[in-house]
Amino acid sequence: MNPKTIFKLHEPQHGIDESHQKETYIYMFFSYGYYENLGGENNKRKYIPLKYSTGKKIKPTDWEDRPFYRAKKNSFEEAILLNCRLDMLEDEINKIYREYEQKGLLPDPAQLKEHLDQLVANKIKRPVRVMNDYISNFIVEASRGKRLTAKKTRYRKQSIKNLQGFYVQFQKYQKSISQTLNYEQVTVEFLKDFIKYFTDKGYSQNTISRHIKHLRMLMRASREEGLHDNIEIDSGRFKVEPVEVERIFLNEEEIQRLYELNLSKEPVLELVRDVFLIGCYIAQRYNDYRNIKKKLLIKLEDKSKGIKIFQSKTGKSVLVPLRPEADLLLKKYNYNLPHTYEQLINTKMQIIGEMAGITEMKKTNEIINGKRITKMVPRYKLIKTHSARRSGCTNMYLANIPVNEIMAISGHQTVQDFLKYIRTTEIQLANKLSSHPYFLNPGLIIAK
Repeated sequence: MNPKTIFKLHEPQHGIDESHQKETYIYMFFSYGYYENLGGENNKRKYIPLKYSTGKKIKPTDWEDRPFYRAKKNSFEEAILLNCRLDMLEDEINKIYREYEQKGLLPDPAQLKEHLDQLVANKIKRPVRVMNDYISNFIVEASRGKRLTAKKTRYRKQSIKNLQGFYVQFQKYQKSISQTLNYEQVTVEFLKDFIKYFTDKGYSQNTISRHIKHLRMLMRASREEGLHDNIEIDSGRFKVEPVEVERIFLNEEEIQRLYELNLSKEPVLELVRDVFLIGCYIAQRYNDYRNIKKKLLIKLEDKSKGIKIFQSKTGKSVLVPLRPEADLLLKKYNYNLPHTYEQLINTKMQIIGEMAGITEMKKTNEIINGKRITKMVPRYKLIKTHSARRSGCTNMYLANIPVNEIMAISGHQTVQDFLKYIRTTEIQLANKLSSHPYFLNPGLIIAK
């Protein structure tokens, strides 16, 4: 029979409420045709798989059974690293089995376990000079606050998530070339092949650029710790420049159309629309406002309301006044926003945007597979979570709120960054300027 590997929970805790579930060990079951004869007239056989403890625990609510048998992605910070370990164990047991098979031998489960124990022990004892180990340790330490950024602050959850994504792709690349890389092999020539790997998978240039940026950062960090002296990563050729991506903002009229859209029969769409609109009204990053709680509500001097937001990127708290629309939306949920996630918002807001008639065609440019692709797409297809904050900032700017006051709540550090971030058309900017006293000065004397 063909060998098969699955991972199962020691105690699945079926029927137990999530809040009462406890962590349980994950076991690997490797079935490969080994059996014991039970005898009798029918010469019955009992097939015996290798049952192997991974040494890792997980809550059943974070586990996905058939057909994946892995931790649910994004269910907790180290889910990706846990799945990488399970992948490693599956690869190792298959290698061990193939070695026996090539010798014409069929080991019993005890022999396989002993062999696997030795391999796992060796991997655990390997120093962090091994590149994969260093990256894994770096992410774990960053997620636990044991490793800080250059500014001596904790890594943001999104930064850790991006690093985990890079680590997964880096491992897949090594698997594709059947080689485990060391620091010295990370050269400009390697980079060409690494970029080709992403290009063949259809990744955009900006995604590739982000992965290369993570690689350079990890290489420099490990070099500073004395693990290698690779200087090729400092070459100007060791990078992929990001390209400007077309990003949109929604004007006040479009936002109002979204607000007035009757989604009472579509509760998921209604929640997504409400969460997105709150982002438009308070001009905050999605990760900073998606978990708004009632305890963050503050009454202002004029008896209106404000919401206190902690901005993970700046490390600062801001107090944002609530527009009446935002207050009504939050009141619907008793000022405790239900849980949502970014992919859901991005997917559903395109549906909602189309329902609201945000269908004007927009020219976009993107580099895919090394080629610049220009196409026309309806604007609703460009709506993402970050469109909410951009819309809020741009509409405040067009409403003549001073830039420094917008920046005080948006989290932008410089006027230059803010002006690059907002999106205005020529006609919108002209309309804004036309109301300025400079263009209305009735006392101007025209020379004859």
